Amino acid sequence: MISLASLFIVGMPRSGTTLLAGLLSAHSRLAVAPETGYFNWVWKPIERAGGFLRWNLVEFHLKRWFQRPTLAPLKLAESGAMEMFHHAWDKGQLTHHLILESILGGYAANQGKEFWGEKSPEHFMYVPAIKSEFPDARIISIVRDPRDVHLSLAKVPWNRGNAFNHALQWREYQVMAKHYIKLYGSSFYQLRYEDLIQNPSLELERLMQHIGLKFEPKMLEQYHRQPLFDPSQEPWKNRARMPIDPENREKWRQGLKPDELGIFSRVCGRYLRQHGYELPDNISCSPRKLMTGLDRQSILWWARTRWRMRRNRDPWLDRPLAAAGKERNTSGPGT
Repeated sequence: MISLASLFIVGMPRSGTTLLAGLLSAHSRLAVAPETGYFNWVWKPIERAGGFLRWNLVEFHLKRWFQRPTLAPLKLAESGAMEMFHHAWDKGQLTHHLILESILGGYAANQGKEFWGEKSPEHFMYVPAIKSEFPDARIISIVRDPRDVHLSLAKVPWNRGNAFNHALQWREYQVMAKHYIKLYGSSFYQLRYEDLIQNPSLELERLMQHIGLKFEPKMLEQYHRQPLFDPSQEPWKNRARMPIDPENREKWRQGLKPDELGIFSRVCGRYLRQHGYELPDNISCSPRKLMTGLDRQSILWWARTRWRMRRNRDPWLDRPLAAAGKERNTSGPGT
């Protein structure tokens, strides 16, 4: 059986994380909260500053996080959470675990549910941090064909990438997933978006068995009612409230240009095959096409991240993963 505060859904943006979160949140015992981005917005800046050393710094990042539009359903500003966290800090007891468990545990309790989950796609990059704060956490990673991810990303207003950047990101996610499986074993679980939409009952039954909860058919009937996002703020997520379409795949066959297909085949080919995705025949990509989309900063960042992960070090803080969570300073005044 899963323990409270132990489920995190991750994956590339536009890979089906919202759909999966809705399906799981329709379970009678599990509430998946709206997207928090906690580890990017709070954990990273606080840990890079040395931990919970100064309350003014902690308060700044928490207040900034509280104001995120996606967190509006949690009503954090009116919940008294900041006062509770300040009190815990005064006693030298404030931790990231306490912050998330108190907020999201309260969210689940308000829905009459025992367990909570969290869905933030970018938390894929923070799996070591999650496991340091929640050692028993189950990480659920959803994988989608990167060519369809690219087409979907092209439709959202916040996208700034091109085919090369998206191909590189997807490939490096698969590289990191191999490290996560090696480090965390079965607590890091991967499923394909395409399998989920083609046979949702079977895939959910397998996933729930892995989590430790019983599959409930109503999950497939009530997923679209879950309050995971505000359609007026994030209209690009509206598909997650529509009937599951088993044909929502392989859009790349008609949507991608030959040079874009070549980029994905060249950059992602090995991992496309490993995940059972088809590579078209007679597709080539010249080095010049790749250079057109080259983002030097992305290349350097992914190279550094891969180097650190291979040496069992946190990708953000460059400290041993075994020590992550133990080195943080949670001291308040007078301790």
